Amino acid sequence: MRKPTYTGSMWRVVAALSATMLGFAPCAQADDVTPSIFTLSGFGTLGVTHSSLGTADFIGTAFEPNGAGHSRNYDFTGDSKLGVQLTGQFTQQLSAVVQVVSQHQYDNSFTPYVQWANLKYAFTPDFSVRVGRIEVPTFLDSDYRDVGYAIPWIRVPAELYNSQPYANSDGADLTYRFHVGEAANTIKLLYGQSSFYVRPNFKAQVHGITAAFDTIEYQAFTARFGVLHANIKFSILPKEPATAYTMALGYDPGPWFVQAELARVTVNQITPGYLAGYVSAGYRINKFTPFISYAQSYSLGHSIVLPNMNFGQKDASCGVRWDFRKNMDLKVQYDHVWLPANSTGMFTDLQPTFRPGSGTNVLSVALDFVF
Repeated sequence: MRKPTYTGSMWRVVAALSATMLGFAPCAQADDVTPSIFTLSGFGTLGVTHSSLGTADFIGTAFEPNGAGHSRNYDFTGDSKLGVQLTGQFTQQLSAVVQVVSQHQYDNSFTPYVQWANLKYAFTPDFSVRVGRIEVPTFLDSDYRDVGYAIPWIRVPAELYNSQPYANSDGADLTYRFHVGEAANTIKLLYGQSSFYVRPNFKAQVHGITAAFDTIEYQAFTARFGVLHANIKFSILPKEPATAYTMALGYDPGPWFVQAELARVTVNQITPGYLAGYVSAGYRINKFTPFISYAQSYSLGHSIVLPNMNFGQKDASCGVRWDFRKNMDLKVQYDHVWLPANSTGMFTDLQPTFRPGSGTNVLSVALDFVF
């Protein structure tokens, strides 16, 4: 098997290696003579989180009904997840993937759901088309946001990633990569539809997802730009347009890394709109990677028809990742989260004594693995 070559930041390399271990590339059998058509693999995280705020719950993803804080001092549900993936490589050009994930959901269950299920045809190594349920790569780490082993933090920055919460689309995408000197430029076009539950019996339908993304990789430098437009329909509201403009920059020469993303995300009449982003940096010391991050979502103040008191949130965090054995890591992360005076931020399960503008200190520990 020809050894793959990866470009871009170290975390892109880790993600690519994780993807290989998760079955995105065909693997040979032990005798290395007869290749296996199907590959079964997976990933998971076991996590625990503590929040100092007792009048609401801290959550890491958009639609968790509860978390650490009021509901429980120590939450084992928010960061814990398990994913299993089956990949089929039928010919050199034709492949398929099905990924099933179990994690904390809107209905307070861990009911498994199909995250991906698609067919891919590669006309050339640089030009391919996929049809089916496909990831929506709005942000730089969207493709593997659930794979804790592929990211430096315990969780992706909620201030940015929760502004566009749906992670997949039923439709098609086209990917084309070309080279200009030593730089690789990858263009992705996507069209489809999606749906998600905000809470039981309150479902959102996302129609006409149209998106374009451009990723440029040159040695240790990565830049990414994207635009997404869709129409969102809640059961009790008319269809409303949603738009996301995104950009990301990363530099990773090896011993250290720095990564930043910025996005403007609006959903007419549903949210006040957000300008959100983060910057993060880390330094690798043997098997340890200490890191720091700052993330913020800023409300644009657009008019809304439903109550929405999320007028922004800030998060300063630090932590360390320990790659103590192959395919496993242990992370510890501290977050200080605070809100503007009139905002409830992303807290949930608000109690009558909760005061908008509150803050919290969050301590999390997570074990990530791939297999």
